[in-house]
Amino acid sequence: MQLREIMRTDYHVIPHTATIQEAAKMMRDHDVGLLPVTENDKMIGTVTDRDVVVRVIANGGDTSMIPVSQAMTARLIYTYEDRDVNEAIRLMEENQVRRLIIVNQAQQVVGLVSLSDITRTESADEMVAEVLRELADKPTQ
Repeated sequence: MQLREIMRTDYHVIPHTATIQEAAKMMRDHDVGLLPVTENDKMIGTVTDRDVVVRVIANGGDTSMIPVSQAMTARLIYTYEDRDVNEAIRLMEENQVRRLIIVNQAQQVVGLVSLSDITRTESADEMVAEVLRELADKPTQ
């Protein structure tokens, strides 16, 4: 099964100059935990709900003043829409992440996939269980 068959296409991106508060509101309003961060329409990183808490709130930062670029993760972990679900599972396990950005051949964001999206597929049950065990055993980054 290819990722394009299970990915969410209702993703939202946020510009690197937006504030953490704006990112948090967007996450709340769209019920997402990850936002691709863009600069000049190019993806430069991601910001997660965990990034907001650990890198800003826990340090007493003013969420209305701090730009997303200061809390984002610049290391991009993504895969292509025509790849198999097992490829996504492997990437998640290797990188200890629960969500992946999905891009087309031009490397434009076309969707997102999470472990919960994968668990809805019949073919991935055992592999997802293994990834979840691996993730549970390691500290979150």
